Amino acid sequence: MADALRPQMTRATASIVRRVQDAVPEHAAADGTRRHRLFIAAARAAAQVFLDGAARRPEHAQQVDEIFRGLGYAQGRREGSRESMDAAMHAAMQCSWRYLADFAVDHDLSSAALRELADALFDFLAHLHRLLGEGFDLAQDARGRDPGAARVRLFRLLRGTADRSAPGHAHRLDERELRDLAELARWPLPARVVALAIGHDHDAPAIPPSPNLLIQAHPGHVLVVCPAEMHAPFVQQIMRSSSGPRIARSWPVTVVETGAALRWCQRALDLVRAGVIPPTPVIDCAEHATQLWLHAESSLRRHLCQQVLRPLLAEPANSRAILSETLLAWAETRESARALATRLGVHPQTVRYRWKRINELLGDSLRDPDVVLQMTLVLKASVPLWTKGDQSDFDLARVN
Repeated sequence: MADALRPQMTRATASIVRRVQDAVPEHAAADGTRRHRLFIAAARAAAQVFLDGAARRPEHAQQVDEIFRGLGYAQGRREGSRESMDAAMHAAMQCSWRYLADFAVDHDLSSAALRELADALFDFLAHLHRLLGEGFDLAQDARGRDPGAARVRLFRLLRGTADRSAPGHAHRLDERELRDLAELARWPLPARVVALAIGHDHDAPAIPPSPNLLIQAHPGHVLVVCPAEMHAPFVQQIMRSSSGPRIARSWPVTVVETGAALRWCQRALDLVRAGVIPPTPVIDCAEHATQLWLHAESSLRRHLCQQVLRPLLAEPANSRAILSETLLAWAETRESARALATRLGVHPQTVRYRWKRINELLGDSLRDPDVVLQMTLVLKASVPLWTKGDQSDFDLARVN
């Protein structure tokens, strides 16, 4: 029977690999890719050894053992899950057995021979499964001793942290895991850190290696976690050594607030690109905390804008621009028409005319302190966007 199966081995192994990749998305790979070819080669080698063993010719068993141990090792090194590896092996076992059972029935194999075939197949697949596990465990152990891998995991842990003062927040920093990873990563755990987002248009800035820095590169920006006492000279060094980077930096925070601080810095770079924050070389998040807060949830800003400024949004573009500028100046200062005129660079009578139109549009809302506060916040967040040409608020007003 082993000899009869050999001519069909190519088609059978391709079917088994396809079944595994359909069943377990983590192992999916397009036909012809290196990953797909690797799986096909492993399946064919395993089938060859199984058939050789059935025919008492196990010449290539050691090679297959190394292949499957290597597959498990690769899964562990790429931080894949053991569960997906187990699921892949289960799918391979089901597909292999169905194929062999159908073949046995077509060739009138006796029930005793079929039981013997089943025992041999399941023993062999269990052996391959153990090899995958051995390789996976070896990779996990190696990763645990690798400072570079530990730093990647440490950065991921810190990015996922939330302000522990937030009541009922689902994510909490595991302090024991933090200490263990910091030790493995050889990162001296600081009392306070400063988060940095370094934006660049072309090549990423050269950052000198330092055991005190945690670094994660992304397209268009690099994230850095730096001990608070070291961040000022580090920023100066980056500005001197690179051409045209833009650095957003947080205020000093505790380690458990690192994830929030990194989000502030990334948002600051986004707001510079949107024209909300001036494009200075170094952006201090502390100086723009209100804008960072107001733009933390764009859909909520848009909703509040529709709610408190709807009559203003319906004005023609030129009228809307000058009225919103005047309303914001009044909301921020509550000054007289003459003082507002000086601030805006127009004649006091112009301010009075604008204010008359604002009253016609917003009426009693201007005498409600809560609504005025909401208007102030929405205008501070929205006027810079409107000035840069963002039309989304007005488009939404027309739809609604």
